[in-house]
Amino acid sequence: MGLNKQLRDVLEQLIDDTITQSADFVNIARSFRPLVSNDADFALGIAVGEIIGGFYNYFTVMNRRAMNQEELLEMYYIIRGRAEEMKRAILGT
Repeated sequence: MGLNKQLRDVLEQLIDDTITQSADFVNIARSFRPLVSNDADFALGIAVGEIIGGFYNYFTVMNRRAMNQEELLEMYYIIRGRAEEMKRAILGT
């Protein structure tokens, strides 16, 4: 069945909040120099990880179960669909 509208809205809000905080992720990425050679890509990875972790935790608490394969895929597709927007925000900091 995938994610219901309420869950999709929560995920979209998490992505919006992450975009707003993009400078924080860039600062974290810079703190990993010289281990990391590309701050923007590393910051995007941190941001995506934050979204996945936050949403997975929210889903588990609200539904008292783990996400199924269909729900996981929908979450990934939604995040991937906004990845360029996140990357632009990171590059703009």
